[in-house]
Amino acid sequence: MKSQKKYSKIISCILAVMMIVCIFAACTNQTNEPSNTNSGTEANGTSSERKQKDTLIVVKSEDVSSLDPSKIVNQKSFTIYSQIFEGLVRFNPETKAVEPCLATEWKQIDDLNWHFTLRQGVKFHDGSEMTSEDVVYSFERIMSSGVVSSYVDYIDKIVADGDYAVTITIKMPYAQIIQALTYPAAVVVSKAAVEANEEGFAQKPIGTGPYAFVERFEADSITLIAFDDYWGEKAKTKNLIFKVIPEGSQRTIMLENGEADIICDVPSNDAARIAAADNLKLYNETGNKYYALIFKCDSSTPVSNKLVRQAFEYAIDKQALADAVMAGYAQVGSLLCTPATTGYNAEKDRGNVYDVEKAKALLTEAGYPDGFDLEVYVRTGQIYEEIATIIQAQLAEVGINININLLESAKIDEKFYGGEEIPIRLSFYNNICADTDFIMQKLLPTTYGQVYFNDDMVDLINRSRAETDDAKRQAIYDEFHDLMADDMPQLSLFYEQILVGTSNMVEGFSINPLGAHQYCHVVVYEN
Repeated sequence: MKSQKKYSKIISCILAVMMIVCIFAACTNQTNEPSNTNSGTEANGTSSERKQKDTLIVVKSEDVSSLDPSKIVNQKSFTIYSQIFEGLVRFNPETKAVEPCLATEWKQIDDLNWHFTLRQGVKFHDGSEMTSEDVVYSFERIMSSGVVSSYVDYIDKIVADGDYAVTITIKMPYAQIIQALTYPAAVVVSKAAVEANEEGFAQKPIGTGPYAFVERFEADSITLIAFDDYWGEKAKTKNLIFKVIPEGSQRTIMLENGEADIICDVPSNDAARIAAADNLKLYNETGNKYYALIFKCDSSTPVSNKLVRQAFEYAIDKQALADAVMAGYAQVGSLLCTPATTGYNAEKDRGNVYDVEKAKALLTEAGYPDGFDLEVYVRTGQIYEEIATIIQAQLAEVGINININLLESAKIDEKFYGGEEIPIRLSFYNNICADTDFIMQKLLPTTYGQVYFNDDMVDLINRSRAETDDAKRQAIYDEFHDLMADDMPQLSLFYEQILVGTSNMVEGFSINPLGAHQYCHVVVYEN
C-alpha cells in the first residue's frame, strides 16, 4: 500500500512541467496525417530514384501474450496477429468503413440469419485452400473459448452452405453485427493446422494474411515475411520485424538514430520532439481507448452511493490531469466511448466539469460532509501512477483521502475476480469493435465480474441492437450516455491519442484507432 505522503513528493514535479509540455503539444496537429510531412521526396529525390529497403523494423513496448486469437485479445497481441490472420470483414482506417475481406459479400436473410459469400482461391500460409469448413471451425472455436467467447455471444450457430459460403444465426436481432465482426479475434484459422497441433499453433500460427510467421524470440522480437500467395495486394516490404523495447525513451532514441523505422506507444513527453525533427514524422489520432476510474457500485464503501461517484467527477480537474500526464496529447471527456467510436455524441460529452464546491455539496448531500478514506487499486505503469498521484491530491481538496494500492494488472484481476472488495480501479477501456454497443454489453448485469447492476441496461442494449435506423439507434445511445452520467459506474477521465513515430523514409502508414496498425502497405527507403 502506498500512502498519500509517499506519493505527494512527485506531484509538484509533474505539475511543474505541465505548462511547458502543453506549449509543445499545441504546436502539433491531431490527425492521422503526420505532423511533419517532409517525406523525403524533395530532399531525397522521387520514390523511383530511391532504393527501397526489404525490411521494416517496428518497435513496440510489450511482447505478445499469445499468437492464437482464440486464446487472447489484448492490444499487445492483436497488433501482431492482425498481420497474420483475417476475418470475414475488416475496418478501413482511411475510409472509416467496414469492407469485405475473406467474405466478398453478405446479405441479411431475416432478423436472425446472415449469409456470407466467401472469397475463393484464398490460401493459408501452408499452401492449403481456405473453405467454409475452416470458417465454421474458427467461429465455433471462438464461441467455445473461455477467454474470448463473450465477444461473440450474439452468435447462436454458424453453418456451411457449400464450400464457399456460410450462414450465421444470431440469438437476437443485431443491427451492428457487421461492425462487431471486425473484432480482432473473429478471424479464420486453418482447421487442419490447429487440429494437428493446437498447442504449437500459438507458437507458429498459420493464417491467410499478407504476412506469414517466421520466428519469435520471447520478450525480444517477432519476424514475419510477405506471403507470396496472398489473395489481395501483396505486402510492399518483404520482411517485417517487431522488436520489444519496454522503455519509452529508448524507443525514441532508436527512431532518432535509425535503428527503428516505426515506433509505437510514443511517450507523450517525447511527441513534440519527434514532431519537430526534420527527419521524423509523428502520427497522432484519438483512438478507441479512454482512461477511467471504475467503481464497484455494490461496494460496502461510500462509492455505492451515486452522489459520491458524481462528486468524484466534479472534484477532478481532467484538463490539468491530461495536460500533466499526457503532455496535452489527450482529449478530456465524460463519455464511455471516444470520438472515434460509433455512438459518440459531442453534445452529450460534458468534458471537464471541475467544480470543487459542487463536489463538496454532493458529498454533503450523500451524508459525507467531512469526506472519507478509501482504497484505490492502480495498475503498474508510469501513466497510471502519475494519474493516481494527481487525482490523490485533487480529491484531498474535497476531503476524500485515497490510499493507492499499486499492483500488476493481473494481480488486481486476480483479487477482483476472486471476490475481494475493490472499491475503485484505475484502468482503461479499449473499445475493440468501435461501437458504443460494445461498452453497453460490458455493463450488462449478467456480465462476468460485473460491478454495476441496472436492468435498464438490458432494455437499452436490446432496443439498440434491434434498431436498424442509425438516427434512432443514436437516440438510444444518447439514453445510455444520460444513464451513465447519472449512475456513474465509470468515471471517464480522458480519451487517449494514439502516438506513432516514423522515419521520414517511411511511406504508406496509417493509424488504426484500435491500435491494430496494418503494415502491408508500408514501404521504407534508404537514406
